[in-house]
Amino acid sequence: MKDFRKNGGEVSIDPELIRRGEQQLCSEISLLKQWLQGLRASSDQSAFNSNLISTYQDMLRSRQDMLEILRKQDKN
Repeated sequence: MKDFRKNGGEVSIDPELIRRGEQQLCSEISLLKQWLQGLRASSDQSAFNSNLISTYQDMLRSRQDMLEILRKQDKN
């Protein structure tokens, strides 16, 4: 097992892997936004629909955070 502590804890990530990760996250973000838009436009005001909106909002924030972290990593 490689000891990553030797270089101050920094890990180098293949730029191609970062690019593909960014593409995947952008795709998921777009899909979640579409789902949220559809749910908000729905006349269904049930608790189930409200829970879906809350869940998808959490998923969207999570993916946006991951994308931001990947983009920062790509700059390093």
